[in-house]
Amino acid sequence: MNSCELLFLLQKEASNLSSGYLARVNKKETGDIQAPRGSLQYNIEYLARYNRKKFSELKERDCSEISEEIDIGKLEDFTFRINKYMDEYAPNQSDLKEYTRIISTYLTFIVKEPLHPPGMYINENQTIFENDGVYYCPAKSKHILEEMSLCKYCVCRTI
Repeated sequence: MNSCELLFLLQKEASNLSSGYLARVNKKETGDIQAPRGSLQYNIEYLARYNRKKFSELKERDCSEISEEIDIGKLEDFTFRINKYMDEYAPNQSDLKEYTRIISTYLTFIVKEPLHPPGMYINENQTIFENDGVYYCPAKSKHILEEMSLCKYCVCRTI
């Protein structure tokens, strides 16, 4: 499978998501985040905003600038890991699970951008950041050691 074929598959899956779920996702607040920077609520809202933006981008994207082979074994392992993660942290939320899987697959295999948004606080003074086109995550070195870590597939480098 190549990246263009994967993009079309993800776009088809995105179009099959519940319109009610997508309406709720898109209805979320888009203004300033009111929670304190670095708090769990801040990060949830920051990630939700990033995911909405990337989901919209995915739906509009064409294949004119992408065409590379996708390692099917890596794609299957990534899908297994994200499904397992979502089953653990969002059980019985099938719409959220599919939405997250679609976006995460797009970020990892198509646009090669971080799974968490640059600018998101890992703690009160460290963020995921980009420098000269390279992304860095202060938490990757810790979380990549976890058995089913998705950090293995994230483009961020460790600090």
